[in-house]
Amino acid sequence: MKLASRPSAAVHPEATADRDTLRWVVSGVSLPFAGLLVSAPGLDEFLDRVRVEVTVGAVMATVIDSTWERIGAGFRTALTTALEHTAAWVSGPDCQPLNEIETLRRCADELIDGPVGAVAEMHGGSIELVDVSVDGEEHRVDVAMKGACRGCPAAIMTLHQRLERQLSLRLREPVTVREI
Repeated sequence: MKLASRPSAAVHPEATADRDTLRWVVSGVSLPFAGLLVSAPGLDEFLDRVRVEVTVGAVMATVIDSTWERIGAGFRTALTTALEHTAAWVSGPDCQPLNEIETLRRCADELIDGPVGAVAEMHGGSIELVDVSVDGEEHRVDVAMKGACRGCPAAIMTLHQRLERQLSLRLREPVTVREI
């Protein structure tokens, strides 16, 4: 008798502006909540040295009493193990499960405040999140382009090839971004 194998999670670290914080991008598994992680099988041994904040599609980890050079490989292994048991994760008191709209909003905020917004800023503009909506299968994000990005033909590339594509990848659902 052949047992069905459970899809495994894949993780990879991304640098942030704070050298003590890494954004561990997670794919292949849904994270159970957003907020502080208090306990997780396999990861508990690190939680006294690393502050772990669960976000949409990623885990933000900040070393407190060590360096990533010392613990990075071990943390990655422990995180991969923990991702096989997300039902047993324990959240901090302010954490709540995410619904589709909140998940979409958090992803859009993270991208606009991060890499996609940085592209707009490099060109003298900015992107402002106006609204998000989920209607059946349709996921939509409305944004306003500000500064030099307003009316710029290249802004269409930023919105669709960067923001829309990244949102769709993170949510594993088609997302439409429109400028209002």
